[in-house]
Amino acid sequence: MSQIPSDALSYRTVVSEYFLHLRGAGLLLSPLDEELVGEWERRGLPAAVVCRGLRRGFEETAENRPPGAPALRSLRALRGFVEEEWHVYREGRVGEGAAPGGEEAAANSRIRAAQTRLAEAAASSSGARRQAYLEAAERLPKSPVDLRDAERALRAADDRLLESWLASLTRAERSALGPRCRLLSGARSRRARRSAYRETLRSHLFDAARRGGVLCLRGTV
Repeated sequence: MSQIPSDALSYRTVVSEYFLHLRGAGLLLSPLDEELVGEWERRGLPAAVVCRGLRRGFEETAENRPPGAPALRSLRALRGFVEEEWHVYREGRVGEGAAPGGEEAAANSRIRAAQTRLAEAAASSSGARRQAYLEAAERLPKSPVDLRDAERALRAADDRLLESWLASLTRAERSALGPRCRLLSGARSRRARRSAYRETLRSHLFDAARRGGVLCLRGTV
């Protein structure tokens, strides 16, 4: 798959090389795709799980692509398949023993980083956006948590930020978001779960919010 020495294969290198191999073109990931790979690494998704999700998503997307439609180019378009593979992996691990060492430390480190980022964003903002950052911070736990609780809390904080951003848009801008996200995500394959497809749509919605200058925690802490 790669001519890079095995001792130089970092998490990001393995995932990006694998995706580019599947796609059969390109030398580098886009900055947004790189950010997503970094998020998976911080959340603790094993590289093998990510690669399985990418392969399945690539195969199903290619199988269901209408004739003449452009080939898939974005790793983010396969996010839902990776999340589904991660869900299956975690469910299979239930009851097999305690979580790997270091998970709680990683979870709490993410929460502390999120609290710092929200405080900084609130200090440099005003009006409704500042209030949204303050309210998002209130959704983060004050006591130690595990990775699953941390992910749930970060999602809740991000939901508040997204809600505030959407409220700041004009009706026309909000109406255009849905079709744009569906276009970027492509059609949902018949074998893909609705929840996985919704997660893909959500990722594109957050990309739009980031371009609008909103701090989004997932993928940055």
